[in-house]
Amino acid sequence: MRFQNYLDRIGMARTPGKPALSADIDTLRRLHAAHRETFLFENLTIQTGGGISLALDDLQRKFLDEGRGGYCFEHNTLFAAALRELGIAADTLLGRVRRGPPHRWCRTHMVLRVPLDGEVWLADVGFGALGLVEPMPLADGASSPQGGFVYRLRRDGCHWILSARDAAADVDLYEFTDDPQTMWDVEVANHFTSTHPESIFRKSLTIQRSAGAERVILRSDTLSRYRDGRLTEEPVARDRMADVARREFGVDLPPGPFVFEASG
Repeated sequence: MRFQNYLDRIGMARTPGKPALSADIDTLRRLHAAHRETFLFENLTIQTGGGISLALDDLQRKFLDEGRGGYCFEHNTLFAAALRELGIAADTLLGRVRRGPPHRWCRTHMVLRVPLDGEVWLADVGFGALGLVEPMPLADGASSPQGGFVYRLRRDGCHWILSARDAAADVDLYEFTDDPQTMWDVEVANHFTSTHPESIFRKSLTIQRSAGAERVILRSDTLSRYRDGRLTEEPVARDRMADVARREFGVDLPPGPFVFEASG
């Protein structure tokens, strides 16, 4: 991995005279938070008819050279590669986002299980604006306030369930199990998520970011903003979408039409 380029991009460049990064929880927290605040969560490649590659060279080109972002499989694959450079091992797990009727949930989300400093941590830089800013202990009943939200983990049979509480409500985000997945398992999930006509990533365009206590989400015709866990929303007409993307995320949208418009 081009680790120095990655550190430069997330604002953690090594400087002469300072100690090297260590394989400890402080480093994991710092890398996790810096990655989250640096890279956008977005599906523009899918929405412009492209395919999603999880090859490390392609991810580095997209994230480090082109200043782009991506979705969970891209983010967490790149983050796991960065952790390996520090000697931090991470197990790849797949989860089900708890959105819509339960019979339609499927393993379309990737997270990382990180044993470190005598504990096990949940790391996930790829759930978008509403996801974890920092890793949290992978333990039943664990709770972690972060950026206006309180995240909680609970165990239900073989499943871990991550929930988040904002200023108004407590919502389950996703569930996952402890069985490690191979990269081919991840490739299968990535293919389904990026190509199936019923995938939310084909049915809507999204760009998301988080910075401190503010989280901003553009999803097709709606701009949502959380400040200290409090939500405000505004409609976005199609002819304003490019202006909103540029103002809120620094993204120049192509003119379209996008996949979600053709499928809608």
